[in-house]
Amino acid sequence: MPIQKDLSLANRLISALPARERGLFLEQSELVEIRLHNVLIEPGEAPAYAYFPVDSFVSVVLPVEDAPNVQVALVGNEGMFGTGLVLDVATSAFISVVQRAGRAYRIDRDALQQRLDSDAPLRRVLHRYVAVRQSHLAQQAVCINQHSVKQRLARWLLMIRDRAHSRELFVTHQVLAMMLGVRRESVTRAANSFEQRGLISYSPGYVMLLDEAALQRVTCRCYQVDLTVYEHILGIHPVTV
Repeated sequence: MPIQKDLSLANRLISALPARERGLFLEQSELVEIRLHNVLIEPGEAPAYAYFPVDSFVSVVLPVEDAPNVQVALVGNEGMFGTGLVLDVATSAFISVVQRAGRAYRIDRDALQQRLDSDAPLRRVLHRYVAVRQSHLAQQAVCINQHSVKQRLARWLLMIRDRAHSRELFVTHQVLAMMLGVRRESVTRAANSFEQRGLISYSPGYVMLLDEAALQRVTCRCYQVDLTVYEHILGIHPVTV
């Protein structure tokens, strides 16, 4: 069931719209609760909705035949998922899975197309966000090929922190392995190293970031590149306090 709209507009893309266009967007959207591990978009399906997270975040996963699935994006209140609808693409190649339950604005595909056809500011913001996602995908390919498991683990932990707005992360080694595209044992070895150095503490399904500055020194430059690209293209910073 939809719940009452929250006018705080924590989603960065919605907040970037001028007041008039923001109001028109909200008139055709609804604020809904999305539940942990729910699959909101399936590959090969025509997505019925685009989602704009408020305090939730979602893994965008590429299914791989005869191999573990690979996460290609983590979308929180800095963005949206269902970007194919922005480009009028009929079906999705990805799975969108809720990794943190919470709220998201939801707009159906017909209403979104109507708004894009008549609303230049919305069209500009969402087209620029698609460009950001394309850049991030390219950076992800560089990261997988050039950087160590420890560097990439630090990067993803910081990315989860940015979207959870907390040093307490509820995430399993299995999910982290999917994010990094490695075996779970590799994540365990890297996490053990971080714990021994006092960067994190962890138990099954839970990670506490103890030294965020040290994690930023360990991570590869891809973390900062993604932030810089977002700010350069959209003109707003992706991380809110």
